[in-house]
Amino acid sequence: MATITERLLQIAAESATSADARLRRLLYEGNALYHQGLQEMRCEIVDRSYEVSTSQLCLDIQEAGFPGAENREEALSLLALAAWQHTPGAMAFDELAAHAARRGVCLLAERY
Repeated sequence: MATITERLLQIAAESATSADARLRRLLYEGNALYHQGLQEMRCEIVDRSYEVSTSQLCLDIQEAGFPGAENREEALSLLALAAWQHTPGAMAFDELAAHAARRGVCLLAERY
């Protein structure tokens, strides 16, 4: 079974030649995988940060370029986001989303 990153890379590659309807389905799948990967990263950060003080976590997120956090949970979430954004899976999803946007495809259906 493919990992989240492997599947996101596959989806990004497949999106290059997909029709709009297929591209939207790939975007939905990629979005779900992106959030799953982010949640897994958050679990890893929580496990690694068990003995780190909240004040240190808040300093770490400021060093990562994020504004201050209100509490430990927010700090852990921001650290996870900072770490996840630099993974191949997250970058593949970013490419997929940008490609879809250039084609006018998004997750929200237009209804008037």
